[in-house]
Amino acid sequence: MRLLVYLSFIFLLGSCGVIRNTPKFGLQDGVYQTNQENVFIETQNDTLLVFSENGGKQLNSLPLSTTLPKSNFAFQKSTFDLDILAIPVKYRVSQSGIPAQLTSEINAALYVGKRKDYFQVNFEKSPTNRFKRKIDHYGFSIGGFVGLGNSVINGDVCQGSIPYEYQGITFSKGIAGIIAINNFTVGVAYGFDNLLDKNSSQWIYNQKPWLGLALGLNLN
Repeated sequence: MRLLVYLSFIFLLGSCGVIRNTPKFGLQDGVYQTNQENVFIETQNDTLLVFSENGGKQLNSLPLSTTLPKSNFAFQKSTFDLDILAIPVKYRVSQSGIPAQLTSEINAALYVGKRKDYFQVNFEKSPTNRFKRKIDHYGFSIGGFVGLGNSVINGDVCQGSIPYEYQGITFSKGIAGIIAINNFTVGVAYGFDNLLDKNSSQWIYNQKPWLGLALGLNLN
């Protein structure tokens, strides 16, 4: 178990250097699904070109602005999701006479899941009677995570077995659901913590469920 924790921590540190913009934050070149068929989108200056996936026939040209009204277009994409999750807030239920509480601790986790992104391309009329392109993005993801965190350890949460207080290192695991609206990403995590020292058997929250707020940084 400890080897798995250390490897996870090393991977999390190494992954921070490859965070970049991806199609999950905007329409980029690639294959997308519509209600009728799969299409290939190519970004060219201020224009989105839409081709049929098979044969490369151009289906639509979606400029940044136009003098003619355009229909709305919807595209979607399914992807594998690899994120770093920050879990700044956890809700822990009452344990051993300690009331339910919200805790604010340092937590980072590697998240793997399945993601679906939706892009709605609209043309909105401007005061100059031109139609400006507007792209709304929504994304949903669900998966599992493992990571490291910390928690205050003292006699109150260790059934009176220790006379001191310290910041204990914890190993976290669980599932999470993430929603993205344009560039805003937030989620909910449900997990369990293991204290990684000799006081784990006395810690009242060891392997007890919690709910947390999750913020994601996309890696792929």
